[in-house]
Amino acid sequence: MRQALPLDPMLPLAGRIREVAGALLVPPAGPERPQPCGVFVGGEPVAESLCYGGHAHAPINVFPEPRAAERHLAGTYLFGGILSGHFGHMLVEGTGRLWALHGRTDVAGVLFFARPFDKARQCSKMFAQMAALLGLPPVTVLEAPVTVDRLVLAEQGLGSGELMLGRPEARALLRDRLAEVPAEGKGRRFYITRSGQPARRGMILGEQGLEALFAAQGYEVIRPEEFKLARQVAMLRGASHVVGTEGSPFHLLAMAGQAGCKVAVIQRRRSPTFAQICAHLEWFLGGPVTGLDQIASIHAPKKTRNPNLIYLEPDRPALWAALAEAGFVSGAPWANMTAEERRAALHGLETETDQRLRPVAAEDLPEDHGDEEKDAA
Repeated sequence: MRQALPLDPMLPLAGRIREVAGALLVPPAGPERPQPCGVFVGGEPVAESLCYGGHAHAPINVFPEPRAAERHLAGTYLFGGILSGHFGHMLVEGTGRLWALHGRTDVAGVLFFARPFDKARQCSKMFAQMAALLGLPPVTVLEAPVTVDRLVLAEQGLGSGELMLGRPEARALLRDRLAEVPAEGKGRRFYITRSGQPARRGMILGEQGLEALFAAQGYEVIRPEEFKLARQVAMLRGASHVVGTEGSPFHLLAMAGQAGCKVAVIQRRRSPTFAQICAHLEWFLGGPVTGLDQIASIHAPKKTRNPNLIYLEPDRPALWAALAEAGFVSGAPWANMTAEERRAALHGLETETDQRLRPVAAEDLPEDHGDEEKDAA
């Protein structure tokens, strides 16, 4: 039974499809990990229904004991994989098999499982906006076992972590379909901030000060979560420059941004996710991305294993120099926060998280493998 996915972003997915008759789809019944769910034919597990999160060699599901179907769905359906209630994971993991829809008119719907610690109805509601933008046939997040006349199982061509670069057909379908959304404006410059997110979901130290610096450079400071997904896509399609703190909005930019859009990503956690997101953007947009990892200080609670509670302070003079060299900013260089500004920023984080923060050295941080399934990216 296959236990790994190829990592070559140039490797075509063409032909990596299996179609089976009379498939039984069994969603998770409990919170165990790996998630107990999968597809069966004739009582035997179908290897192509293994799903992958951030690692190509470790499926996030295992096959449970088959359970009797509660209903039957007539027609042909595409197996979509596992939907996450986490926005970023939903974007990259929930779209990884949709490439198989290209050129097909016989697919009656897309069938997903939900993570056992997410509610199926919540995942269905969250994914509905993306499904509409992509023009998908009806999407169902299964809460009970079903059988179908025919099931299409396509190789997963996109995911989180090391699967973030995607495969050619998966990248093409997403970009081609979102390219049909009319751009809102032209030549717009955006700074994507996380200042509207809870501090426990991760942010940089002193982000509000950076917002003011970018606004003075003519950037529109936006909190994407305040807009419907269709509006986000339209705005990003009108962008010539996008800078922001590493996180989920960059997945949407990768899928929807115009070729040639200049992108810079500010590191917010000591995690491989930062480099993965930068590479993800380069493969989708087809151009270089400016990664901003210049750090002035790091603050964290005394004991933590959560990378989202480790707060990096960007080195503003070094940030400005890198951005100026890449054509994002001009004028006078930026200065770092004063000691008073830093104390105020730390106090705000400590109050919100109820955690005392202390300066730490990078080498003293806990090892982080980028497994953010429970984090909010």
